[in-house]
Amino acid sequence: MAEQFLDEVILENLNKELDQAIEAMESPTKERIRNFILSTKGKQLRPSLIALTTKLLAEGSNGEEEAMQKSYNSAIAIELLHNMTLIHDDLIDNAPIRRGKDSFHIVHGRDRALHDGDVLHAYALTLLKDNPSLFYVIDYAYQVGLGNAIELEDRLDQNFNFDLAHVIKIMELKTAIVFAGCVRLGCLAANRMDLFTKKLDKAIIDAGIAFQIQDDYLDIQGDPEQFGKVQYWDIQESKRNLFLYFALQTEHAEKIKAIYNKSVGEKSKEDIKYVLQVFHSCTEQVKEVRNKYYNAAINGLDEVQNEISPDDTEADDLIEFLKILVRFLIEREK
Repeated sequence: MAEQFLDEVILENLNKELDQAIEAMESPTKERIRNFILSTKGKQLRPSLIALTTKLLAEGSNGEEEAMQKSYNSAIAIELLHNMTLIHDDLIDNAPIRRGKDSFHIVHGRDRALHDGDVLHAYALTLLKDNPSLFYVIDYAYQVGLGNAIELEDRLDQNFNFDLAHVIKIMELKTAIVFAGCVRLGCLAANRMDLFTKKLDKAIIDAGIAFQIQDDYLDIQGDPEQFGKVQYWDIQESKRNLFLYFALQTEHAEKIKAIYNKSVGEKSKEDIKYVLQVFHSCTEQVKEVRNKYYNAAINGLDEVQNEISPDDTEADDLIEFLKILVRFLIEREK
């Protein structure tokens, strides 16, 4: 994904900074983390978003070099924290595959996955000890943790008494707030916090929610070879998402609840097939909600762009990029 928007210099610098950050970790954790992150890179959407935001706002200015270094610093911390959540999420869900390969805990065991994730979390924050973004990053880490906690409690308590707003809130906490945070961190590095208004924040959060809905959609409708994880795993782990919410409004609700109350890994092929049939009948409802947040994001970005001074070409370029990115995120197939 990143290659569509980033020049070679930024890509090289992100990879170099990430490699150097991992190299500075203490052994033996370092080598396991290096292999997990560098040999199975994901979309790197979050660090790319930070770096690109800063580049578009600071390019050509006297402080461009300093701004980009602050940006890379924040980007690497966010990427390490994101990978920590992947390690712990896969451990909790007992997910067998991540990015087309065996999950971290499958390769290294549950104890090391728990320990290495904890070390990675703390280490990422130390990278920001001299960066003004530290406060924001700590807050984002808390919000993601809160979203994961709510989702886990719903599953463990076998909670099916939730509304649409509850599902959306989990997406906002786990995904969307960090998307908006990446743009905020890019603005902060470029010394352009004046641009990060409430309207821009909301537009990107709407985009993040649409992105997460598309992710859930691809788990049900996408090509597993392109998607990079076990297809239908969201069903196996009893994930509370829009498909489940709409399925619970049908005459199949009680059967769906009985299947979802089974432990992760215990749902049979027949169970998965039954749930899929119901979920497929809810596809248009899910797409309708996704499109609602997508349209809200684009309209919000249009409003922000209309309020930008004609002389502020850097800000205009940023908003134009964000609109292109949002469209890509919803049209993607993996």
